[in-house]
Amino acid sequence: MPSRRWMVAALLLVAGCTPAAEAPQAAETPARPDPRSAREMIALPREAGAWPGVNGLSGVNGFPLLDTASVTDFCTDRGRPCGMAQTYTDRTDYESMTRGSAWVFESFAGFDGVLVISQSLVPDKGEALVKDCAAGVYDQHWRDFGTLMTQHGRGASVVRLGWEMNESSMAWRGLDATAYIDCYRRAATAIRATNPLVLLDWTINAHNTPADLCGGLSTNCYPGDEYVDVIGVDNYDHHPWSPTEADFDRTAAAPEGLDWLFAFARAHGKPFSVGEWGVMPTGDAGKDNPDFVRWMHAWFAEHAPYLAYEAWFQRCDGTVSQSAILRPDDPDCLPNTGSSEVYRELFSR
Repeated sequence: MPSRRWMVAALLLVAGCTPAAEAPQAAETPARPDPRSAREMIALPREAGAWPGVNGLSGVNGFPLLDTASVTDFCTDRGRPCGMAQTYTDRTDYESMTRGSAWVFESFAGFDGVLVISQSLVPDKGEALVKDCAAGVYDQHWRDFGTLMTQHGRGASVVRLGWEMNESSMAWRGLDATAYIDCYRRAATAIRATNPLVLLDWTINAHNTPADLCGGLSTNCYPGDEYVDVIGVDNYDHHPWSPTEADFDRTAAAPEGLDWLFAFARAHGKPFSVGEWGVMPTGDAGKDNPDFVRWMHAWFAEHAPYLAYEAWFQRCDGTVSQSAILRPDDPDCLPNTGSSEVYRELFSR
């Protein structure tokens, strides 16, 4: 029996007509990336020579409060919205670090950008717990933390897990590199078990690794490519500070420096991050250094195609940390006027 399609064609031919050509289908509109998804935003192309450019993730931690309002105020003052915000969990005990950290996500519920969470591996003064973590004692806590992220719609966020393990003040520091690595791997595996969208960032403290941590070299504590999505560094203008661009370049190229770790990240096929950076006028520089902001911005622009994100570190803490900018009326903060002006000029574009 002739098909219906054949019969319709025959009738058209008899009538002296030809079938109308099928209308071309409209091209599908590319889906817009979710501004809260680190995976989607970091995957966007970024051209070398500009930062933040069109797709660069540039932001800050919340100060004086870890919340949307503080981040928004900073970004408004600099003249450009922030695409990411960095925050921290409480480090009192395992409960507050993991299951009890809903406040972290509630504080940024109104932030329509990528969330980067700095997450310790053990509580403060919990050095003795690293081996228990490595043995899997706290795996359920980590699974619950992954669940909490998804429940708050922040599954596709960045977690800076066990960051700055080469810094002497961190309870999870690499006194025993093997124990640190095993603890990191247990936590990473457990978080991913309940939140497969998470991006795990392994970040070092720039410029120096003491001999008793990670065998004197931060990368001795690298957990392995299977457990890391982003490799990063926290880079401040101190120990050593950079009075000249030549000093900046030399420090960047030296072990534990920006260029040194960036090369490590590229060798492992990982995007790079600078989760904390800023001037440190209470450090060995002893003063504001706006040139450091210029050199960092130029570095970001040059490495933009591989830069996952960067965040200025806002904090006023007596003589310990005075890295805050854009806060001229805060009596607790040094003004850092030069850095504030240069930052606003370069990062508002």
